[in-house]
Amino acid sequence: MRIAIASASGQLARATAKYLLEKVSPDDVVLVTRNVDALAEFADAGATVRYGDYDRPESLPAAFEKVDRLLLVSLHELGHRVTQHRNAIDASAAAGVRHIVYTSYIMAEPGCPSTVVPDHLRTHELLDASGLEVTYLRMGLFAETPVTQILPPAIARGMLVDNTAHAKGAFVHRDDCAAAAAAVLASSGHEGRTYDVTGPELLGFDDLTTLAAGISGRPVGYLSVADDELDAQLRAAGVPDDVRGMIVSFGVSLRAGYGEPLSDAVQRLTGRPARPITDLMERHRGLLAGS
Repeated sequence: MRIAIASASGQLARATAKYLLEKVSPDDVVLVTRNVDALAEFADAGATVRYGDYDRPESLPAAFEKVDRLLLVSLHELGHRVTQHRNAIDASAAAGVRHIVYTSYIMAEPGCPSTVVPDHLRTHELLDASGLEVTYLRMGLFAETPVTQILPPAIARGMLVDNTAHAKGAFVHRDDCAAAAAAVLASSGHEGRTYDVTGPELLGFDDLTTLAAGISGRPVGYLSVADDELDAQLRAAGVPDDVRGMIVSFGVSLRAGYGEPLSDAVQRLTGRPARPITDLMERHRGLLAGS
């Protein structure tokens, strides 16, 4: 069984590759990337590193040659990524790949107002029509986003402002998602399955500020405002339209319950429980404390 990871130089993909190499021979691992030099450590470990670019579809059939199972990591450029995913799916079929594992999103449901969801749903349609075996890993809300991006500036200001109105989500460590992905790639029986890969508990951003204050030793309040007020604040801060829409629609979606699925998939797939977000906060104590 030859296993490939596409877009392999990204954070989730690199972590997945490390876990995968603990489970299978490096002779069976192919890492596909636009930046081959960035994966030198994996090549040194015996994995095959190949050039492949979603935006250069002619490069992909050779990148996926003799691959049986592929991890297709969702890209980040809204709108354009559907074309990129289509290129990867078409090249996989042409190269003889039998099984694609796709990193989807916990909110990927029809009717969800999040602006990131339509691309995932369209990718699902492309995969379902491809004739290939498919596994969907619906990744939960990455805990790294609030811990390293949202909370530090909020703590510095003394207040976290959003539009989630105490709604909750199951924040998950990216590393737990990587471990789950590697477990699926390295074993059989996952074809046709969908896994919700979440953290161990439901928490709101008000809960996160309380936890972060305790760990950082710095007080931080929480305020939920109306959607239009948050949009106006973001606009005044110079946040681009697409990012502003993503932030506001995330809050709307969380309030509608789209972040609430809670599962034990990490435990079932990896044999260890998903880690709480406080573990990540402890690791980034200095960042949260402003030191």
